[in-house]
Amino acid sequence: MLRVHLHIVFSAIGAVLGLSAFICFCIVYANIEAGMWALLSGIHASLALMLHCHYLKQSLHVNFSRKALQYIGDFGMVGCVSGLALTCFYLFLEFYYQADIMPIKSSIIIRLVWSFMMTKWGLMLFLYTKKYLRTYNDHQLFSENPHIEET
Repeated sequence: MLRVHLHIVFSAIGAVLGLSAFICFCIVYANIEAGMWALLSGIHASLALMLHCHYLKQSLHVNFSRKALQYIGDFGMVGCVSGLALTCFYLFLEFYYQADIMPIKSSIIIRLVWSFMMTKWGLMLFLYTKKYLRTYNDHQLFSENPHIEET
C-alpha cells in the first residue's frame, strides 16, 4: 500500500504542476504550445491519480468497467506516442536552431520539456491501466448479476 500512496503523491504533483504550468505559460508568457502540452500532461496525471485513488479505496471495479479502463489506457498510449513524436520534433528543432531558453514566449526547450512530460504521463497512465486490468476477475465480477452487459 505504500507504493500506491507514493503513486498518489507523484500523480498529484504531476497534475498540479501540469495545470499550473498551463496557466502560467498560456496566460503569463503566451507560449501556447508549451501550455497545451502541460495541460495534456496534467490531464494524464489527473487520470492516473483518479485510478490510484479508486484502487486504494477498492472501488475501481465498481466505478470502471474493463472496457472503460481499456479506453483510458488507449488515451494514455495516444498521449505517449504523440508526446514522443513531439519530443523528437522539438529535439530536432533545438539541435538545428541552437535556440536559447529566453525569450520564454518562443522557447523550444520549454516545449520540449512539456512534450516529454506528456510522453511520461501517457506511458505511466497506460502502464497503470494495464496493471489494474490484471486485478479484474471476470467470474467474480459478473456472478452476482448475469444480465450486466459490457459497455
